[in-house]
Amino acid sequence: MTVPNPYFEVYPVLQHDGDMYHRMKPSALLRYTQQIATTHAAKLGLDSAFYRDNHLAFLLAKQALEFTRIPEVDEVLTYTTYPEQSRRASYKRVTIVTDEQGREVACVDSRWILVDTDTRRIVRRPPAVMEGLWLPEVERTLDQIVPKAETLRDGGVRRADYSMCDTNGHMNNTNYIDLACDLIDPQRLKAGGVRRVTVCYHREIPYGEMVALQIGNVQNGVYVCGTRDGLPAFEAYCGF
Repeated sequence: MTVPNPYFEVYPVLQHDGDMYHRMKPSALLRYTQQIATTHAAKLGLDSAFYRDNHLAFLLAKQALEFTRIPEVDEVLTYTTYPEQSRRASYKRVTIVTDEQGREVACVDSRWILVDTDTRRIVRRPPAVMEGLWLPEVERTLDQIVPKAETLRDGGVRRADYSMCDTNGHMNNTNYIDLACDLIDPQRLKAGGVRRVTVCYHREIPYGEMVALQIGNVQNGVYVCGTRDGLPAFEAYCGF
C-alpha cells in the first residue's frame, strides 16, 4: 500500500500491556490503534473542541485484528495508520504494526461512524472541513464477519465499572475484548494466545450497567456475545 506521508507513532509494549505469558494482550494493541486514530484526527483539526462545537462524535461500529506474530513485552512497535474517506457513512481506518526490523506483526481494520450527539443519528454528510482529510481508498482490509456458535453456555454477568469506562461514560471498546478473553480456557491462551479478533459493537454499555455474557465454540476459536437489558451489546470472535 503506497500512501504519501502516512502518519505513524512509536509505542513500546509496556509491562501492563502484557499477559502472564509476556505476550501483548489483543486489547492492549487495540488501545494503541485507538490512540493513534485519535491523535491523527486531532492533528488534522478534529480535536475535542471540534467535536464539541459541532455536536459530533465518532463511534466504533466494528473492527478486526490479526497478529502475524504476537509481540512480547518490551518490544518497540511502530503503528502506521491509513484512514479512508467515508463510504456509505462508514469510515475505514487500517493500522499496520511493525517491529524494530520493519516486519509486520499485526494489522487492525476498524470501521467508524460519525453521529450527531444531539439526535444520535448517523451523519451522512460531514462538515465541509472534513472533506479531503482522508485517503480516497485503502486497499488493505480484514474480514469483519463474526462467526456465530450454534451452542452457547453461560459466561456470567459483568458490570461496566469505573476501570472499564472511558471519557464517554461507557465501557471502552477495547475492554469488550478483555471480557471475551476472560472466558477463554486458560490452556488455549497459554498454548499460543489469541491471534485474531473480530468484534461488532451493537449497543454501548454505560457506566454501572450490567452485561450478560455467553460463549460457544466455533472453528479455530470461540464466539462471545453480550446483552444488556435483553438486547445485543456486542459479538466477538477470538481465533487461535
